[in-house]
Amino acid sequence: MKKLTKILGILFAITIGVCLSFLLRDKKADFDYEIDLKYYSKDQSPFENDFDYAFDTLEKYYALFYRNGTYDFLENREAYKKNIKNIKTDKEFFDRMNRILADLEDGHTNLLDSSEAYHIKETFSLANDYYPNSVNIDLINYLFETKISKIKIFDKIFGKSFANTQNLIVQDINNDIAYLKIRAMIDPESDAFADDLDLLKSYLKKSKNKKALIIDLRGNGGGNSDYTNAYLYPMLMGKKDFKETHEYILFRNEEVFKYDPQYPELKASIKKIREADFKYMEENIPFLKKDKKIMEDIRKNYTHIIFNPGLENAGEFGDEYKFDGNLYLLVDRDVYSSAQIASHVFRDNDFGTIIGEKTGGDGIGSTPAMVKLPNTKYILRFSHQLGLRETETIEESTYTIPDIEIPRKDQSQIPSNDGCVKKVIEIENQKN
Repeated sequence: MKKLTKILGILFAITIGVCLSFLLRDKKADFDYEIDLKYYSKDQSPFENDFDYAFDTLEKYYALFYRNGTYDFLENREAYKKNIKNIKTDKEFFDRMNRILADLEDGHTNLLDSSEAYHIKETFSLANDYYPNSVNIDLINYLFETKISKIKIFDKIFGKSFANTQNLIVQDINNDIAYLKIRAMIDPESDAFADDLDLLKSYLKKSKNKKALIIDLRGNGGGNSDYTNAYLYPMLMGKKDFKETHEYILFRNEEVFKYDPQYPELKASIKKIREADFKYMEENIPFLKKDKKIMEDIRKNYTHIIFNPGLENAGEFGDEYKFDGNLYLLVDRDVYSSAQIASHVFRDNDFGTIIGEKTGGDGIGSTPAMVKLPNTKYILRFSHQLGLRETETIEESTYTIPDIEIPRKDQSQIPSNDGCVKKVIEIENQKN
């Protein structure tokens, strides 16, 4: 399972630092991807046909309707379709469909633009290089056969996302408090991460005797959870044990595995759900005992499961970087995906105090499934996994709720002016 956890992290990553270094091999796709002829119907426009294909796909495979309270999304299908009826261009279809999909309130479900597509394509290529046979490369080649402008992508990714700034920012708040900000959970195999790790090691050594350390994840949309789970947290904890709460990853239909790029690696861990499994979840996930409707939905709609025991600290860094002072984690609504994983590991192990806003969530599972729309050829990615953790409420299973709430209006990009940092200073002053 240790290998599975690492693969989950790598394939969940959207790694900027290595995007331009690995290219998929040119090969003819050999993939069974039959599409019903009804989606080429002459009775309606190609855009309406693609709309139907997208909605039929979501209705059959999408895993988060109940969790996110968005079953009315399907009920509003005809109203949504009216918005598609009179459009004329692919770009107009793309924009309108993404506005419709936004009603799912799920950052992992959307039509991919060229930068996202290029980024994901290269991430899977990287994963396949390091872990052969872990990726359905035929599916990836089928999905991403269209050419993408690398020059425009380079400008968009690096100009917008990093703007010549570091991914890891470190500074002393005062003589007693250290601060580090992680902008993205970049992949440990990348050159960019190597730079982060060098800086992290030197700064943690320098700050070992401070009374407090602030870890600022605000604005971090995710990437590879190994950034914190295999490096930062083991460094801070030294040889101290910590682990991640058990996770349950559920699927609605085994047919969706055909559209899961990670399926070759996950296959051995996926099992059909038996009655004993349903009972096991009821006994071990507290909120399922309280809310019978959730359990009824799971019994009715989900057929396969992965039991993921989570990570444990291997202690490979020894105590060289161990921090014995107080830890604070700063979060906001933009903390998502693998950054959410970092948040719930911090909470599960009671590393310290969490300050800020409720996170954006969605930190359980692997990469989303993907299909290609038959007419416009846009790629629809979607959440095909329901992730559950052993928490008291479904909200806590999905999001991290801070110990101390500081609204966004009181926050600042400048640490000295920031309400969250000021709260840390206040708490530390009270302890002295």
